[in-house]
Amino acid sequence: MTMRNYMKYLCGLCLLCVLCAACQDGDWDAPDFADGVPYGNNALTETNVITIAQLKAKYPKYAENYTTTEITEDLQLRVRVTGNDVQGNLYNSIAVQEDASGDALIIAISGNDLFAFLPVGQEILVNLKGLYIGGYGQQPQLGTPYTNASGSTYVSRMSNTIWLSHVKLLGTAKPELVNDTIEFTSACDLEKDCGKLMTIKGVSIKGANGTVTWASKDDPTVRSNSVSKYFAESPYSTQSKYMVYTSTYADFANTPIPQGKMNLTGIWKRYNNAWELVIRSIDDIEVVEN
Repeated sequence: MTMRNYMKYLCGLCLLCVLCAACQDGDWDAPDFADGVPYGNNALTETNVITIAQLKAKYPKYAENYTTTEITEDLQLRVRVTGNDVQGNLYNSIAVQEDASGDALIIAISGNDLFAFLPVGQEILVNLKGLYIGGYGQQPQLGTPYTNASGSTYVSRMSNTIWLSHVKLLGTAKPELVNDTIEFTSACDLEKDCGKLMTIKGVSIKGANGTVTWASKDDPTVRSNSVSKYFAESPYSTQSKYMVYTSTYADFANTPIPQGKMNLTGIWKRYNNAWELVIRSIDDIEVVEN
């Protein structure tokens, strides 16, 4: 058990003790969610829902680097969560897709443990007015403007307070509706398919020897607290185009990379002219050949 999961376990145990004590005192009532789940803005109603494709058409600079465009119209998206921060690799953001089209976006949120209320399969209504759309590494995402030390401004993480005023949970999570069997191939389109949940099949990682990990902090290739690993199989062996991104803070960062062939599932983000696979959890790694 990782330290992060251990702390979650302790917090859950403490909460259980408090609830049990309240029950014994006879002053505990079952939670009443008649007015909505205690997360987000339950006052939101569906008034002008558009598709991701329509949103992109309205804001044609959606994937350009260092552009921030405020959404000033009363528009909404109805999307389903496909990726979150459950094991710390998809940091301060969630990935969402539409059920019908499969079109995808990244929503950047400055908050921890987003998975608690935004598990995979959770459908959400997002009020777009007042949010910003733009590209980070040409990956379309929603958030708010941020200016870095170099003076460049781009769409980055919105505060959790802003996010909670713009989102409403729709029903309970239905992970069975999230299609994680879409196969990634070299024919996938960087502009059309970026941000989607897809699986690449039968690949191995260059340099995997049974001891090399996904993202150890002492890895000589660490850059900005992350490590990029590359595939051994053609046509994915081109280092400049395909990579597996892992944060050094991911729960599985120090897990040795399997030496054999794997099926790897995750969010396929765009990083300029390259694909960047972000594995959501250790469960996204399936060894198929030792």
